[in-house]
Amino acid sequence: MAQDADLGPSLMKGIWAAVAIATLIVILRVFAKVKIGQFRVDDVLMIIAVILAITSTIFLTLSINHGFGKNLATLPTEQMTAVLKYIAIEIPIVTISTTIARSAFVLYLLAILGSNKTFKYALWFMLVWQFSGNVVSAVLPLSICRNVNILWDPTVKTTCGDSDAVIKFAYYSNTVNSAVDLFLAIFPIPIFWSLNLKTRIKIGLIVLLSLGVVAMAASIVKTTKLDEVPGITNLGTAGAVELIRWGYVENSLIIITSSIPCIRPLVISSVKKFSSNNYSRSYEMRRPFTGNRKPGEYGNQTAQSRRKLTQDQHLETGSIERLDPYSRHAGFGSQASYGKSERGITKEVEMEVYASEDPGRVV
Repeated sequence: MAQDADLGPSLMKGIWAAVAIATLIVILRVFAKVKIGQFRVDDVLMIIAVILAITSTIFLTLSINHGFGKNLATLPTEQMTAVLKYIAIEIPIVTISTTIARSAFVLYLLAILGSNKTFKYALWFMLVWQFSGNVVSAVLPLSICRNVNILWDPTVKTTCGDSDAVIKFAYYSNTVNSAVDLFLAIFPIPIFWSLNLKTRIKIGLIVLLSLGVVAMAASIVKTTKLDEVPGITNLGTAGAVELIRWGYVENSLIIITSSIPCIRPLVISSVKKFSSNNYSRSYEMRRPFTGNRKPGEYGNQTAQSRRKLTQDQHLETGSIERLDPYSRHAGFGSQASYGKSERGITKEVEMEVYASEDPGRVV
């Protein structure tokens, strides 16, 4: 980093833009989940993740206002101490935010794909694995020394453990995060591909649930930047701008990609609402009433068209939460095999019977 370079302002603008987008997506997620009556624990966790992301970004802003983004060795001691203190606070917060957001996505998948015990145990293992590693990674830097003030005040006299172990564990936890993101990205593919749905719908669902691969890429890049932190008592002295940047990028991407599948029903239902109204009106006004039609001739056609349109709309706009791949309705088995009948893709059949004036005639 150049001696007089100041990367702080551009970093602050970019991170706040990403956090704003993530916040908007989560607001839409909550609205969509409430609308379909599926607001659950994963949504509460995602709200907490966004709040923590905003909080950590506030501390990032404070650190930038005190000179973060410049060569910290050139800053006055008071400003350098403030920068290091804010960094020591914000890094654990953004780490926990990312952990909670990833856990929320796992719980989301458990709600729609957890009917099979093998898949359920695999998802729970991934949740616990990444959660435990990230919590330790967030707490370890704050507990490695007897006096935590050493993280931002070099004049403090205290004893510390092996500071290299902190960096090594950070490599481990970030590797775990990348592995979990990859698993969560490819896990839904074989399941949703086997559903009895139109190909374009299956591909759409798979893409939505596999967006986490983008967050995995950010996690990998962040891991390669860990060498910017040479020691726990020297946090940020070498700049660490790229490390901080990619840490926040990973956080925002996890929140965004985990929430986009939840707002799909809201977006499609809004579009289908207008198209269905136009379709219904144009069909019913297709032919004028002549007074000579047979009982139920056009009315029956209209009812059938409405039923077909309604079924197509439910297929398109139904929340992913209502797709149970192990329900007998989705073609994965019987109710007796899995004991699930309240969820799944259901088919409703309506029958209409018309009386005829001719007793011997069946209509």
